[in-house]
Amino acid sequence: MKTCAMTGIALSIGLILSGCQSSQSRAQQLATICADPNNRAPKSGYWSECQTLYPSTPQQLQRAYRLGAPGGN
Repeated sequence: MKTCAMTGIALSIGLILSGCQSSQSRAQQLATICADPNNRAPKSGYWSECQTLYPSTPQQLQRAYRLGAPGGN
């Protein structure tokens, strides 16, 4: 019984640690994703995240608002 519990705890810790990601690796992944102009489109799921790397001009933001893009922070 203890072996099973210890195995479960070890697996849980492994899953938690594998979910941690450095900000540098996240920025690299985001740069790769945002390199595709389709991901920077207003209706894209990555639109608000890509705004951090490729900020829009005020005119682009107005157009995106009219198109119903998700709001940024």
